[in-house]
Amino acid sequence: MNKLKEKEPLKQSIINLIILLLIAIFACIPLLSSKINIMYDDGTQHVARLIGTYNSIKEGQSFAVIMSNLCNNFGYSWNLFYSPFTAFFPLIFKFIGFSFVNSIKLYMLFITFVSGMTMYVLVNEVVKSKKIALIAAVIYMLAPYRLTDMYARNALAELTTFMFLPRVFQGLYGILKQKPKREYLFIYGTVFLLLTHTVIAMYTAIFAFIFLLTQIKKLKNKQVLKTLILSLVFVILITSFFYIPLLEHRLSADYEVFKAGRMERTDVLVELKVSFLELFMTPKDNIRIYEIGLLSVVALVLSPIVIKQLRQKYRKTDFYRFYIFSLVAGLVSVIMSLKIFPFEYLPSILKMLQFSFRMLEFSSFFFTIVAAINIGVLIKNLKYKDIMIIIIVQILLTCMFIPHLQFEENIKIKEERLIEGVTVTSKTGRVHAGCASFEYLPTKAFENRKYIEERPNEVLVLHGNATIKNQEKQNTNLTCTVTNVIEETNIELPYIYYLGYEACLEQNGETTKLKTYETDNGFVGVTIPILEEANLKVHYEGTMLMKITAVISILAVIILEVIVILDKRKPE
Repeated sequence: MNKLKEKEPLKQSIINLIILLLIAIFACIPLLSSKINIMYDDGTQHVARLIGTYNSIKEGQSFAVIMSNLCNNFGYSWNLFYSPFTAFFPLIFKFIGFSFVNSIKLYMLFITFVSGMTMYVLVNEVVKSKKIALIAAVIYMLAPYRLTDMYARNALAELTTFMFLPRVFQGLYGILKQKPKREYLFIYGTVFLLLTHTVIAMYTAIFAFIFLLTQIKKLKNKQVLKTLILSLVFVILITSFFYIPLLEHRLSADYEVFKAGRMERTDVLVELKVSFLELFMTPKDNIRIYEIGLLSVVALVLSPIVIKQLRQKYRKTDFYRFYIFSLVAGLVSVIMSLKIFPFEYLPSILKMLQFSFRMLEFSSFFFTIVAAINIGVLIKNLKYKDIMIIIIVQILLTCMFIPHLQFEENIKIKEERLIEGVTVTSKTGRVHAGCASFEYLPTKAFENRKYIEERPNEVLVLHGNATIKNQEKQNTNLTCTVTNVIEETNIELPYIYYLGYEACLEQNGETTKLKTYETDNGFVGVTIPILEEANLKVHYEGTMLMKITAVISILAVIILEVIVILDKRKPE
């Protein structure tokens, strides 16, 4: 009997795992259709970025940050400025042999399943019920806004953050309860969130901070405070390889992404606010679904009844506090997405959210927790047959969204076209395939895009006198011979200015490193000293700070993993 009892939880966990996998497959079935266009909205940019990163790796770039095929082969960088997780992880499927588009589709299946798993583990820890956790996972995976991210917006990075939100809050919840090993969940959840979507990470930090304030008494515990501080130190160290070079670029030159008003566009923020009706009903021709979800709505309406029951039994418990926080945070998130909320009057840093409807990700997260708990409380002696009925209802409700999916017979931009690189011309509008809205260009280059269109793909003499011969350019590598330099001469290399290009002169067996600078056109420039003849070699090396922070991040991960291993060996 004892052995059977020990095996029962394992059997239940395996069944739940299979159910979650089937739900993930169901959610991704439309991706099998050739008419589903993931080259829509953000999708084009993510595919192009994936292609650029893949090329960067194959070219042998140490840091894989310059997409050499973009901006008329002058190079464009996403990975220096945009959180890198979604530029690299989907490439696992590409290296296996899938196309770029199919790699992203498989990646979407993966993150759908893992999102369900992380929510399942979170709710199971809070509620101590695998059945309620299963309901939460299904609701979360089929949340209307999550499907909007996947099918209407193709917002790959934002979609990925659904995996990490449960990990962050499970880690925090466990740290406050002084549960062993929960700091590791918090560290890695926060790290991956930061390396996936900076803006979502920023708003998660705000909610996490408020959650900590609701548990202020526990922060007086020195051990809890020490664990939180050490965890944040590890988060900073592990992510330093991305954020410190980002700051280095911020201080080195003017880039569009850092200009005031560039990323926090108030006009768009106001225009795309959600109406109250859209939370419950989606207009027929609208491909974006901002609904809370009928199942969640019904469960939420019953919250007063549930609160009354929970208060009697769990009022002073961490579970009850977390439930109330989730309910309030979910309601605040929804209100912040609506037309009535004065988002435009908030500080600029908060307007970096860009679209108020992004707050629906947080309402989806928090309301999922509340809805699952409400169902578990209201259905006495919850059985698997009850769960199956709930799952079937959720599936049927999800099927109602199918007519809103973006079906398109003729996809305007094919994967092959993006591999080749879409040329920047005078007809290029505000948004360009592969370069988004050119926000990662140096401001000088952005303001002179006609120069990008007309400039020959070769070394140019800007000031002085020199002859350039035998030019050979291959991606981020260039060689040429410089002769007859009778005075100091400024030349411009056929690369848009990003820190990390290294230029060297080889003459009489000696190598001289040249200092690079930004030209008036936003390209990489170097000054050639007086000489008769020398070979110029250029390649992308990355900055010293990039190398140092990469080492710091790697060492931090190694140290953390050693701590984890040693911790596991300790007796319970």
